[in-house]
Amino acid sequence: MAAIGSLVLIGSISMEAFSGQAFIQDSVYARIQLWICVYFLVDVSLLLLLGSRKRSYVIGHFLLILLSIPYLSLIDYFSLTFSQEIQYLLKFLPILRGGVALIVLVKMVVSNKLTGLLVAYLICFFSLFYFQTLIFYVFEKGVNPLVTNYDDALWWASLTVTTLGSNIVPVTVLGKISTVFLAVIGLTVFPIFTVYITSLVQRMNQR
Repeated sequence: MAAIGSLVLIGSISMEAFSGQAFIQDSVYARIQLWICVYFLVDVSLLLLLGSRKRSYVIGHFLLILLSIPYLSLIDYFSLTFSQEIQYLLKFLPILRGGVALIVLVKMVVSNKLTGLLVAYLICFFSLFYFQTLIFYVFEKGVNPLVTNYDDALWWASLTVTTLGSNIVPVTVLGKISTVFLAVIGLTVFPIFTVYITSLVQRMNQR
């Protein structure tokens, strides 16, 4: 259910980005996020109540608890003032909570540990890749003359993650941070594919 909720959030936040409504405070995404976060918190609370080692559970799942909080709704309810950049980035936190659930589900379903680890890394890689394209597209469009549509963001991300370097130079602060972050992702994730292929070849040779 957490993974399904994450997919729903990804769909709604994508619709907002492509329709140019990313910075609307009372949006469809905000209402959907509230109810999905309520489910996340109820799930965590029930497991906490049913568990015998409550302190260990809170410590071990503290990050998941933080990712389950509906920050946008709290900001709106208490009339807090945050920049548009921070509010937009907060939209991705519950999606990460669902991503963790999806990775756990993959590890439970896939029997081979190495294959399960590779699938988990692929999920993380493509999720972060897509989120970075959304962030780059939302903040660079209209400001950067080189970014006119989402295809430009995909071109930028594809060249950046492979560390080749793109002809699209970011002009906003979040655009520059996304460029560095995406390059680091490429440097850390691609070697894992090489290790996996090497392991497959070694097993084939042993057989």
